[in-house]
Amino acid sequence: MRAKYYREEPKRTPEEITDILGAIIERVGGGADRSAADLVEAWDAIVPERWRHPVRPVGIRNGVLLVEVPSGAEASLLRHDSGALLKAISDHLGEALVTAVKLRVSRPRKTEKTL
Repeated sequence: MRAKYYREEPKRTPEEITDILGAIIERVGGGADRSAADLVEAWDAIVPERWRHPVRPVGIRNGVLLVEVPSGAEASLLRHDSGALLKAISDHLGEALVTAVKLRVSRPRKTEKTL
């Protein structure tokens, strides 16, 4: 005898991954578009020289560009110059793409210990 709360559910059939992949990517992508990819690809050609190395663009979400810098000192220096970065990006890709810049200090990479 089965418990009263048990009920049989209809059998589900497998779906082709290509049928649902587009919807998944769109939902996860958060509205990312080709302009964001263009910025990452052309980073060195677009941004002022002081933003090129070792600053690394991570992504754009809701108009906020996240960049990674190697140290807090560099983040402090670049934070005061974010207007120049925003202007360079808007000159090349339009004002709507990036409206703010957020700096993140990268974690040091773990080095493998040799025995």
